[in-house]
Amino acid sequence: MENQQFSIPVDSGQFSAFIERSKIFDRTREIMRGYLTNWYSDNAETFTEDMRADLTTVLEQYHFYNAFVSIDKNFNFDPPLDTVTCTIRIADEEDDYCSQYSAIYDFHLNAIDDYMRG
Repeated sequence: MENQQFSIPVDSGQFSAFIERSKIFDRTREIMRGYLTNWYSDNAETFTEDMRADLTTVLEQYHFYNAFVSIDKNFNFDPPLDTVTCTIRIADEEDDYCSQYSAIYDFHLNAIDDYMRG
């Protein structure tokens, strides 16, 4: 098989402009705040154990860093589903990694799923 070089068919300047114009990290922070609040309301004990603090401490003292934005094509659907994923890294007051939160959007930037990973 021949060794071919490919380039990704996405203009990085346009992609950066999309991230800025859409304020996708701000949108994701809003959704994340709701996710954390609901989790704490549903199971404060597990929340506190996993996040190493209560909700107020997490929201007011933890650090939330922009991690990445990606465009994905999910072939588990027919037809394949195009999505945008935005991830925020969460660190505690001492800046130690705690977890990361990801929100998944359709191509109209409607949130369609989210998850937390430890």
